[in-house]
Parts: sequence; C-alpha cells; structure tokens
Amino acid sequence: MITIIPTPKEIKELPGTFSVCGAGVYVSDGCDSRIVRAAGILCGEMGRAAGVIVPLSCGAPKDGSITVSHGGDEACESYTLDVTENRVDIRAPGARGAFYAIQTLRQLTATNGAKIPCCRIFDSPDFSYRGFYQDITRGRVNKPEKLRHIVDMLSLYKVNSLQLYIEDAFLFKEFEGMISAEEAMSAEEMIGLDEYCYQNFIELVPSLSTFGHLFTLLQSDRYNYLCELPEHKMATHYWMEKQWHHTIDPYNPDSIKVIGSMIEQYMPLFRSDKFNICCDETMDLCSGRNAGRDKGEAYFHHLNALIDLVESHGKKVMMWGDVCMAHADLMQERVKSPVTVLNWCYHKTVPQWLGSFFAERGYESIVCPGTSCWNGFFEDIDSSVGNISEFAALGKKYGALGMLNTNWGDFGHVCSFNCNLYGMLFGAQKSWNVDAETGENYEKAATRLLYGITQFNMADMLRELAKAQRTCDWSRFVVWHSRNYLEGQNTELRYDDSGELCDADAENGIEICRKAAEKLRSLGRDGDPVTDDLILAARATELMNRLMLHIRGVVGYEDGEKLQEQFDSWFEEYRAAWLRDDKPSQLWRLGEFIKHITDKKPE
Repeated sequence: MITIIPTPKEIKELPGTFSVCGAGVYVSDGCDSRIVRAAGILCGEMGRAAGVIVPLSCGAPKDGSITVSHGGDEACESYTLDVTENRVDIRAPGARGAFYAIQTLRQLTATNGAKIPCCRIFDSPDFSYRGFYQDITRGRVNKPEKLRHIVDMLSLYKVNSLQLYIEDAFLFKEFEGMISAEEAMSAEEMIGLDEYCYQNFIELVPSLSTFGHLFTLLQSDRYNYLCELPEHKMATHYWMEKQWHHTIDPYNPDSIKVIGSMIEQYMPLFRSDKFNICCDETMDLCSGRNAGRDKGEAYFHHLNALIDLVESHGKKVMMWGDVCMAHADLMQERVKSPVTVLNWCYHKTVPQWLGSFFAERGYESIVCPGTSCWNGFFEDIDSSVGNISEFAALGKKYGALGMLNTNWGDFGHVCSFNCNLYGMLFGAQKSWNVDAETGENYEKAATRLLYGITQFNMADMLRELAKAQRTCDWSRFVVWHSRNYLEGQNTELRYDDSGELCDADAENGIEICRKAAEKLRSLGRDGDPVTDDLILAARATELMNRLMLHIRGVVGYEDGEKLQEQFDSWFEEYRAAWLRDDKPSQLWRLGEFIKHITDKKPE
C-alpha cells in the first residue's frame, strides 16, 4: 500500500515498479530555478537509495528517465505524477505544483528505496494557505540552522507559510542594551531565512507583537511610560508576567511611533506581502492609565493606527481575532480594511459557531489550531489531533483561507521541536486534505517518516506519555511556585483542579516514562537528535512526577537530595540538547527554576 503524507486527493496504484538504477532526472527548459534545486535534491536522495549516481539534466529525456515540467500559473498548486515501469512524469500548471510532486516522489523514494511502485497521482490542496507558527519568544530561540531544518520538514509536507512569533527575539534598536544576539535573531539571519523559505516555496510572514505581550519593551526604564499599567512591578513569576501583562497605552501618541519604528525595521526583511500585527490578549487595556474608558474604543483606536501604517507600505494585515470577537459589532463599525483574522482555539472540541464567526461578518479568516505542546516536555497528540481535525473541517465548511498550525512555548518553552513533530505533521495533513483518513495506517506512515521507526507505532507511545504528563503539568508547577514563593500565598500543589487524578496516577506515569525511554533506547540510536530528545523528555516527565510525589509528602519519595542530583544530571544533558539546536536565550532561567522547585521540602 502506498502511503504519502499529506494524503493525495487521487491515487491509483498500478502493477510493477520503476527502477532508479540507470535513471536520470530531466527538467524542461524554462523550469523555475527552485524546481531545478529541488530536482537536484531528489537526484541525491535517489542516488543514495540505489547506490548509484542519478544525474540531473536538461534536454530530451531518454527511456527510464524522470521528467519534470510545469506551466506558468504562479498560484496553482496541483500536480500529476505518473510512475510506470519505463518512466516517471511530473506535470503541473505551475512551479508550485511541480515542487510538491517532487516532494511526493521524495517520500516514495524514502519508503521504497530504488524500486518506486507504479502509480498515478493527481493532487491539489484544500486550503491555499497552509501555515506553521513557531514561537521563538518565550524562552527558546531556534538557531538559523534549526530554522532551516524546520523549513525543510515543512516543505516536504507541502506547508507553504511560516511565521515566527516575535516579542523581543529580534534585535530592534529599541532593545539596545536589553537584548543580546544570544537571545534574538539579527536582520541578517532573518533575511537569510526568508531566502531559504523562498527556495522551498514557503512564504515567511512577519509576525510581531504590537499591542499586548510587550513585557521587555514596557518593563524597561526607557519605555515604561508607555505601559498601560503605570509603575507596574513584577509580583508573579517572570513567565506569568511576560504572558499575561504589559499592554501599551493606545492613547499615548508615542506608542504608535515606537511600534511603528519596530514595524518599519522589520518589514523590509521579508518578501511577503503580509504582516501579522498580532494584537491579541490585551489583558491590561483600560485597567491603568485609561481606567474608565471603553475597552473596545481604545482597542480599535490603536488597531486602526497599526492597520493604516502597515497598509501605507503596501502590506496586507493579519491579526489574531480574540479581542475583535469580544467586540464584534464595534469591529464591523470600525475596521473597514480587508484584514485577515487569525481565528484561534486550542480545545480538543471546537465549537461550531467559532468556525463561522468571522465569515458571517464578512472577514477573511484562517483557522488556527495548535500542537498542544506548551504545558510539558511532550506534545499532547490526543488534544492536538482533535483540535486540528475539527478546526480544519470547520475552516473548509465556512470558507476559511486556510490553516495556521501554532506551536507555542508558554512558560519557558520546555518542549523541544523534536518533541512536537507529530502535531506539526498532522497539521500539514489536514491543511492539504481535510477529509483524509488519519487512522492506523496514517499513524504507521507518520512513525516511519518522522522517526524512522517501523518496530512500533509512535502515536501510541505519545498518547501514553501525554497521560504521564497530566499529573505533572508544567504550567501548574509555575503557578504553584509563583503563588507560594513569590506572592506570599500558601497553596497545595495538586495534580488537577477536579481532584480526578491521584498519587497512583503519578506513579503510573513514572512507569510509562521508564518503559518509553527503555523502548527508545532499544532502537540503538545514540546520537540521533530526535530519539535523544524524546528520551530526555521521557526522563524529565518521570522526574517531574517523582517531584510531585515528593513535594506532596508521599511515602517512598522522601529522598529529595537524590532526586535533586538526578535532576542536575538530566539538566546537563538537556542543556546540551538545547544548545545543539537553539541559542542560549533563556535556558539559564529554566535552570534556575528547576533548582528552585527541586529544593522544596515536602508539604
């Protein structure tokens, strides 16, 4: 059975195979240079699979060749791939379709080696916008090499847009003396990433916090006078403060000047004709300097100034839709420009009304589910699969432009990218083919493609590890620590709010993690980054469950000193893995927090 991700719209399996040995790849005259580049990558992979040289040529193809041709339709992403015993033909109305056909052929090579099964594939996407959103602001700033690796993966699975969430992870002049190159991307790095995305038919869309979530800017002595909350002092943990406070004063004329300066520094680095101004979660609005004023009026006052600025540079505005949703009538009255609303929801079950909300009001929208990786060291695929599936279906039903699959890093971004691969891939699947099956055959194919594993179903392991993580939710530790050791409260560290979970569940979680780590070690892949990161995450989740039992004073878990030593040993390996892929950024803060929570005595 031929399995390709994302699942093609039409695939007919035929008898026989095409042999890569003796084959060459021929690109037609006039092919886009990016197609030539992609064809060269295909030649290399086919050559390694067959143990021969597979040449890349132009001109008249010979028998036993692979031909690539495309027309001039720049927007069309459909393609036809014919594999017979004598030749392989790729045809597409435009370069994008030809590129995606090559990605399909790369997958066929990866799973079948030198003998490609004969088939006929016609394919086209459900959504024209298929995006991935990577948080590089809340603790983990990926190195340029890692970001290029992410682009490689996204392009293989036919994702065509990438956004990086930026609050303070870029070297704006406003952050001089506050942010270093170890904590942020430079203009040179961003331009290089934009070029790399372009080569892979991915649009790198700038995304910048311009209203709420401005902690670093507004906590500074230089710009604190623009904060909605005058003389605000941190009263909770840094990660909570950064996530839930620091909205700019919309009525201070300097606010749009400062934010405008940041936008104008950032915008020229991107080819994209879009700009995501974010404008979500303005939680402090009209709670300080503008107390008593109408929140809706204040919000749209600043929003329209931002829209005017972005549009004055010829760019189309994207923005998160949560605050607009709370002021829907006022939005229709005040927002006349054709903005694209990013409609987000991260619940396993997505309400029907949410899918139609912005369409009914005449706005273009993109549905934005998530990988559900931000409350632990592993993604929760039970949540993400349900969330992504339901939101994609609603998006298709109500005419959304597409889907933007979000990968947030709340509370320090403890989950490495290698530990949320399944959610990334599932988003690619559902944004290309909303109605595609995602049962056991899909899970096995995903396991093979993402992890190179054929011995077991990785999705089953991830579901078990998500259960183990429920009893030691990372955000629960952060909130508990803040309340008890920073805010002067005295609260119990609980497994959940409902009381459903208990000590036995945590102990079961420990066993799940130990077995998962041992199963991964049995693959014999020491030094493989994905496997190593999965093992580290399993060990972390085991240790967090043991810490939960220790702090709660459960018999058998009294030895806090030994536990702290094991955390120290684990963190050294985790630190090395972090620095392999990511800039140092706020790794130090994560290390300090783990020291604090492992130093606590039983209740």
